[in-house]
Amino acid sequence: MQVASGWRLLSLLFQSPTREARRELGRLTTEGPKKLAPLAREWVETPRQEAEAEFLTVFGPGGIPAVESSYDPNALAGRGPLLADIAGFHEAFAYRPSKPPAAVPDHIAVELDFLSYLAVKVAFALHARQREEGKVAANAYESFLEEHLRTWVGAFGGRLQQSASPFYARAALSVAQMANPEPLGS
Repeated sequence: MQVASGWRLLSLLFQSPTREARRELGRLTTEGPKKLAPLAREWVETPRQEAEAEFLTVFGPGGIPAVESSYDPNALAGRGPLLADIAGFHEAFAYRPSKPPAAVPDHIAVELDFLSYLAVKVAFALHARQREEGKVAANAYESFLEEHLRTWVGAFGGRLQQSASPFYARAALSVAQMANPEPLGS
């Protein structure tokens, strides 16, 4: 569950810093991966108005795009195939959050939240000794990482490294580090 908590924590960092998101982040500083706790704690302790201003400066109009399609050269002809592929993953695993992390499915917050969701599915299947279901979910997890997040998180992080936001640069580095560990379920 540490993997799922880690992805959820990172997803929250890339969402608008609402009171609700910051409350959940506060909980994850103690329940989530210890290596991500300082980053989450820093964001929770930043006054909300400052956090909102930084979020809008970095990701608002004219800011750094936080969507996969902005980093995909094939999307220049249209985002349809990319969004359809992501929608296929979501549909296959019944991912339908009651409050989506962002408006578009290829937003970094949605992709990270979906990875958290898949990691929970893998953990549950392993706990329930449902080997086949666990294998299917773990394969989807690895495929989604490979086909989506890993294809653009480096470029996204590079843009954030050059931004005026050391916080988001560190958050993107944490995403890149988490995107390249040992395969889930091994």
